[in-house]
Amino acid sequence: MDPSAGPVIETQPASSRFAGFWRRIGALFIDAAVVGLLGFPLGMLLGERYAPAGTPARLIGLLIIAPYLGVMGSRIGGGQTLGKRLLGLRVVDTNGQPLPVGRAFVRAAILSLPWIFNGIRFGSLGPVVLATLWIASVLVFGVGGAIIGTYVLNRRTRQALHDLLVGTYVIEASGQSLPVPFTSTRRPLSASVGWIGIVAVATTAMVNVGPNLISGPFPPVLKESLASIPGASSVEIRSYTRPIGGGKIILALLWYRGPGDGARQAAREVVAAVLRHHPDVATTPTLGVTVIRGWDIGIASSTSAVNFVQTPAQWRAELGM
Repeated sequence: MDPSAGPVIETQPASSRFAGFWRRIGALFIDAAVVGLLGFPLGMLLGERYAPAGTPARLIGLLIIAPYLGVMGSRIGGGQTLGKRLLGLRVVDTNGQPLPVGRAFVRAAILSLPWIFNGIRFGSLGPVVLATLWIASVLVFGVGGAIIGTYVLNRRTRQALHDLLVGTYVIEASGQSLPVPFTSTRRPLSASVGWIGIVAVATTAMVNVGPNLISGPFPPVLKESLASIPGASSVEIRSYTRPIGGGKIILALLWYRGPGDGARQAAREVVAAVLRHHPDVATTPTLGVTVIRGWDIGIASSTSAVNFVQTPAQWRAELGM
């Protein structure tokens, strides 16, 4: 028998009952709505200038989500965020007591960082960007995947990864039926560490090999031309075939931080770079650009997209090429 999977005896007050699966999910949705409503005015204030869509400005959301989860989930808030209070739940330690503020903030950080990092886009893959990409991938796929997996599979206590690491439980605030002690194992935590390790190894390989794979058939001059477009946060080029009627399409997705009246000009510059340097443009009947602009602070966002689609011949005529 694996000693790491041996039983660990822990005790809770006899008045505690573990939170049900859907009840806790409901509380999470309520809290997500609350932080979104709190974050929207901040996003409107910072706007597109400081928090353009698709950039690391998503981390600004931590200024709201960490204090909200950390303070409300601690002794100060009685271990109850608004969602947990409405659904009659509470976060407690092994003694059935709400957490100190510092410990609650650690729990909040483990839970919220995968959420915040999911959606950050990266431009040119330099050393700093690759290191950030590695961190983001491990947080989103490793830690985030482990949080979901432990919560779904750890039926006995419903402790997700952030609960297991900090030593907390989500219980019914007024339950009075389950006796103590109960038995849990280290298996969920061991499995989480193993999963995060696998993701870290895979991400390391991706960071080392990925730039060559990502560049694919695109010459460096195309990537350099796209990166030099004023107001471009990042540009992604996709090629695919229409599901109905056939015909190949080259589509560029431009995350744009410039003014709204500059979207058309930015799209023209993307098209000019593609017409000059994309190896398949001569055999592609349709060339389009989707310009995405707005703001995103991780917990709230407001974005819009404008599509510009023409044939390469029409684009050449418009651009005088």
